[in-house]
Amino acid sequence: MATSRNRDHDEAGGSEQPGGTGRRNPLVGWLTSGRNAAGSLAGIVGVTLGVTGVVPAPWWPLGVGALYAAGALVFPSRAAAAPDEEPYDDRVDVARLRAAVEARRHALIGRAPSEVIKAVDQLATTLGELFDRPDLLRRGSPEAFVIERLVDDYLPTALEAYLSLPRAFAGSHRLPDGRTPRQVLLDQLTLLEQVAREATEAASRDEADRLLAHERFLADRFGPHALDLSVPYADAPEPPAKDGTVAQGGQLD
Repeated sequence: MATSRNRDHDEAGGSEQPGGTGRRNPLVGWLTSGRNAAGSLAGIVGVTLGVTGVVPAPWWPLGVGALYAAGALVFPSRAAAAPDEEPYDDRVDVARLRAAVEARRHALIGRAPSEVIKAVDQLATTLGELFDRPDLLRRGSPEAFVIERLVDDYLPTALEAYLSLPRAFAGSHRLPDGRTPRQVLLDQLTLLEQVAREATEAASRDEADRLLAHERFLADRFGPHALDLSVPYADAPEPPAKDGTVAQGGQLD
């Protein structure tokens, strides 16, 4: 007795080839291919040339074969289906920027005093708040340019210049303005954190402006009474009267 699985297979009319491989016959594939069609058309041209005497009798069969092969070779093969292209993403690669900041933080361990590490941690926290919202940083925007320069240039330059100095010298030597190199670095880190905050605020204002623009669109689209169900739309039909007719002004006759 046939099992339900076998019956299901029989009813589905399985299209597997003998042997259970399910593969298409290569000969059938070639006969139905575009290459065979192109080669056949070229071969017909060769036969025509032979019948009309353009090509001498001893040679035209060879010409037919050559034209068939040429047509089959010239016809382009079926290209593999190209994967769907991902939509263009104009967001900045915040993962790269975050990793760069973390690398700078780790490079300070054992090489900088605690106050410097604390200042860099504070800057990293401020940048992290921005990196947690990647939609705020769009390629080509002033904010994205400033943040990328901060991470890739301004911060590394300040830290590398400081770390190149002997630690005792950086903490005790007085520069012409009376500050030590350590104090200069701390002032620069404070400034960079302020820049990061201002960039975050500017990018956030742009998104807030877009939110307001969407609100204006909704107000223009639906009107002031869009959500007030007690106020009928101007083009809404009058309610039907009890006798099935529509009264003027919504009043029953």
